[in-house]
Amino acid sequence: MTNGDWPSAEGLVLRPWAVDDREALVAAWVDPEVRRWTVVPDDVSPDAATRWIAGGWRRRQEGLALDFVGVSVDDGRILGEVGLSAFDTGRRAARIGWWTAAPERGRGVATAMVRAMTDWAHDGPLALRVVVAEVDPANPASVAVARAAGYELLGKVPGRLTEGSTTDGRLVFASQPPACGATGEGESATRV
Repeated sequence: MTNGDWPSAEGLVLRPWAVDDREALVAAWVDPEVRRWTVVPDDVSPDAATRWIAGGWRRRQEGLALDFVGVSVDDGRILGEVGLSAFDTGRRAARIGWWTAAPERGRGVATAMVRAMTDWAHDGPLALRVVVAEVDPANPASVAVARAAGYELLGKVPGRLTEGSTTDGRLVFASQPPACGATGEGESATRV
């Protein structure tokens, strides 16, 4: 994947993690809010971050995950992460997840990253039919991100997302590409 192939939005570009990003990754792994809502490894050392970053290529090749770091186009600072996992090649579907660096929260960064990744997942080389976001209902910021990024609430499923979850289920949101072609024939061209 070349620089021109990376998803982008106004003010940010999504790209694979680089070893030079490890301190930002460690900072996220020890951030209480990131730990509260996402799965974080037990070992949060710089060496562990280096190993995780180095494993990105293998995870992509094996179809396990595709993790991108959001970077400011202005100054190169790390804004957060957005990634795809749980790929179902038969259904052309995947799950999306994200986190935002502490100083960037509340500024629309997560929404921009999720929109960029979603659009790229639908319209880019993956050509996914559906992208699913599973969000803890006790996390109103992520619920707002999913909605603002054009995801539609499908329902609630039982089970906990993370060990520290305060709810017994998660909200499931989905995004699908427009169903009709440029001629307007077929179903409505709205995201569901």
